[in-house]
Amino acid sequence: MNKRRRRPEVTVANWEAVYDFYGPGRRRDGFTYPLLALVDALYRPRLRIADATVARLHRLHSDGVGIVVAVNHPSAHDPTVLAAALFDRRIRFLASGTGLTKDPLFRGPLRPVFEYTGTVPVFPAKNYEGTASDIHEAAATRLIELCVGRLVDGGVVLTFVEGTNSSADDLRTLRLESVKKGVGMMVAGAREAGAPVAVLPLGLAYHGREHAKLPPRRAVAAAGPIVVWDSGPPPTVDEVRAAVRDGIDEALTAAWS
Repeated sequence: MNKRRRRPEVTVANWEAVYDFYGPGRRRDGFTYPLLALVDALYRPRLRIADATVARLHRLHSDGVGIVVAVNHPSAHDPTVLAAALFDRRIRFLASGTGLTKDPLFRGPLRPVFEYTGTVPVFPAKNYEGTASDIHEAAATRLIELCVGRLVDGGVVLTFVEGTNSSADDLRTLRLESVKKGVGMMVAGAREAGAPVAVLPLGLAYHGREHAKLPPRRAVAAAGPIVVWDSGPPPTVDEVRAAVRDGIDEALTAAWS
């Protein structure tokens, strides 16, 4: 009789056990889909996405191309708004992607919510300023490897590219310096492994309600143009960051219009 694996303590010092446990994915569809239906009913974000973009996403997915959904981060509501937006029937397959979220959420009562939806903990550097750099770098490297593996296998990764909530300067447009290197490392890593990879830029806008305590009902999620890397030398991290910034900028223009 197999014993159920024990949940590890989710701290950066314990990163090996954490990613050994969460790396294979702990998603339970019987839990996830009813939860997504509830979140969608609460938030009801408007998804603005062109029919041609929807069709291309389905072709890429059918062809086994890994997809990164790269999103800005204007509000604490973003994880649930993103989940509801991806629950749209047109692109619901993206909702099965691997989400990334900050580690404190895995140490409280909501841990099963994130665990059973297949989310993986991230250890933000700003939360571990007293931690030896080699420990944090090893944890970050393992996380990128995990994401690259998902993409090489034709999976989906969902990431907030700023790594923290947007500043007031990034609500309507996104500055290049606000796009962290993680998304670039994922794409470059997949290409270095010889796999094609696509990025779907997504812009979230709340039209002044990004700090609302209750679920804001006017949230808009807009898709920018898909960017695909499938030939030639792997892009640099900064080339990916620039392309992602441009795509999210275009998406934000649509979201705010």
